[in-house]
Amino acid sequence: MTDPNLNHSFNRSDDLQLIEPYAGFLGLCKSIHTRSNYHHDLRVFKQFLDVSGISKPSLVQPQDLARFVGQLTKPGQTPAGKARLAYSTRSMKRILASTRSFYRYLASIQHITNDPTAVFHNLAIRSPQRNPRPLPPKSREAILKGLRTADLEDLKASLVVLLGYHCGLRVSEIAQLRLKEIDLDQKLLTVIGKGDKERTVPMTDMLRDLLMRFNAEGLKNKDLAESPYLFPSPRSPHKPSHPHFLELWVKKAALWAGLESPDELTVHVLRHTFGTKLAESGASVYEIRDLMGHSSIMVSENYVKLASTKSRQAHGKAFGDGYKVLALSLAGSLGPREVLKRYRARIRKAMDGEANDK
Repeated sequence: MTDPNLNHSFNRSDDLQLIEPYAGFLGLCKSIHTRSNYHHDLRVFKQFLDVSGISKPSLVQPQDLARFVGQLTKPGQTPAGKARLAYSTRSMKRILASTRSFYRYLASIQHITNDPTAVFHNLAIRSPQRNPRPLPPKSREAILKGLRTADLEDLKASLVVLLGYHCGLRVSEIAQLRLKEIDLDQKLLTVIGKGDKERTVPMTDMLRDLLMRFNAEGLKNKDLAESPYLFPSPRSPHKPSHPHFLELWVKKAALWAGLESPDELTVHVLRHTFGTKLAESGASVYEIRDLMGHSSIMVSENYVKLASTKSRQAHGKAFGDGYKVLALSLAGSLGPREVLKRYRARIRKAMDGEANDK
């Protein structure tokens, strides 16, 4: 028997992939992950238009978008009808960026003559500083030691961990990784990141060996052998696996390693660990940017700042107690006043000596 709720989810009235001009815009997205994000953000925008009585996006005026931003800062309802808190600054910036991209598309197909999103340039929405959250050194070592290769499922989990930790890939990049983008001879990965930007990332010997073993096992599996993706969807070998499955595999690896909070380990935490390890090893912000595919070098700087902070903490831990002991010793024998008094006496003596010589 077919689940009626399932059919409803595919035929819901807020599915923008069935409504022009939204469908044309979403059809341009190559990445499933990007399309999903744009779809979510534009549903929020369309909800605002429906409530405001604006029938078409081409009828929107700058003052309407100013009201839209104001509503994002207040509690309300999601497009699905559930209560929500005010959007965070990070979510607001993404929704506005999606809306701006949508209107640029409308302008490119001559659907509008004036872009109302120009009003966004007058808004200063600043996100709070978010530092990377890398694994501590002991957890990094435990993760690598705990990796398993007993069967195909174990190999998948171990591969996702290494692609995040040794290559710094995002979860969406791992899900979309194709076999043709993996060069085992040269030990290189070609990664298609955000905005369809391409970058090349070297792989470690450990990762290459694991990939070779996974490929050998994959030849025995019909779905893996026929799929262009490294991790095909369990429903269809011609589609990539959903990022949700990859996160579950990472949680499994966290349990193998015996981490205190396995639920907190994600692919993004592994990516943060990759960037932090690069900075700790002396990589420049430009090298970190190129290897991690950052759109702004300011993001890469966060890893360098974090590494320098850790270096100062390590230095303080190594020498801080020694300096305290030395300070106490000096304070016991020669206090600051006594030291200053002797210094001044020495200067006077030196000056008196010069006067006598004359």
